[in-house]
Amino acid sequence: MSSKTQGALGRLWGGKRADEPGPDSAPSAGAEPQASAKAGWFSRLKQGLGKTSTKLSDGITGIFTKKKLEAATLDDLEDVLIEADLGVDTAENIITALRKGRFEKDISADDVRAVLKAEVERALAPVARPLVVDGTHKPHVILMVGVNGTGKTTTVGKLAAQFRGQGKKVMLAAADTFRAAAIDQLGIWGKRTGASVVSGAVGADAAGLVYDALTRARDDGADVLLVDTAGRLQNKEGLMEELAKIVRVLRKVDPSAPHDVLLVLDATTGQNALSQVEVFRQRAGVTGLVMTKLDGTARGGILVAISAKHAIPVHAIGVGESIDDLQPFDAGEFAQAIAGS
Repeated sequence: MSSKTQGALGRLWGGKRADEPGPDSAPSAGAEPQASAKAGWFSRLKQGLGKTSTKLSDGITGIFTKKKLEAATLDDLEDVLIEADLGVDTAENIITALRKGRFEKDISADDVRAVLKAEVERALAPVARPLVVDGTHKPHVILMVGVNGTGKTTTVGKLAAQFRGQGKKVMLAAADTFRAAAIDQLGIWGKRTGASVVSGAVGADAAGLVYDALTRARDDGADVLLVDTAGRLQNKEGLMEELAKIVRVLRKVDPSAPHDVLLVLDATTGQNALSQVEVFRQRAGVTGLVMTKLDGTARGGILVAISAKHAIPVHAIGVGESIDDLQPFDAGEFAQAIAGS
């Protein structure tokens, strides 16, 4: 990866290369590309959430075309909001906000979308937190978990690229030992990002591999160890116990590890994501969320429902396959994109 690419990714995630100017330096030519990258990301986010936004917008427009705000219209709106997977709590908050000072008065679809944006941002703002690597842990261990097909391995690779962009030394552990493809894919990401990879044979003991990886990462002075685990359904007891074993083994090397347990969620699963959060939080001690595939669904509102119910930090969201299609989560941007404003 070129130093130019590393610098851009590092800045987007709040990092800084060692050769970048400090805060007292004169503005550099990098400020314009950074603003351009930010604008480009919002454009992709808005496009990615287009299905969700269109579903909401069409429903709102259909209800509030030359209509007063009455009980019947509010009931219809609540149905639209719940069908978009925003969740009952958020839907009720939006209805309550609309009632205040607007009941029995003319109201436009744009007025409703403005309230929708405000309430979605209010629900998401407390959970929008960047993923920060704690320099007091060396390495900072990030355990990636989730069900099959959510994009864990790809997310590990993208995070590795972004941490490398911040100038960090990164190691990857291929603990999805069930799938040869996952091991190979992580190896490709290692070469692509300049991160070292610890892997074993297909069918190897995942906990033993993770033990070796953490020992090696510590000896090599790695800043970050990203552990890719096998996809597992939340109702499969044996697989969930294996995940608990991985956590126990990590703590034999470093009692404070893992320092982050990130649950990768597929936005297309809709309401099922709620139960995934609940079970993985109980069994694996999930500390934060990454939501992928927001560009392939009309159910992007599920992130709002999850945040309202579980209040777990949302670190990043993804709207595509390229490295820069995974970005830190911003509540305001998400609310604006989902409201279609």
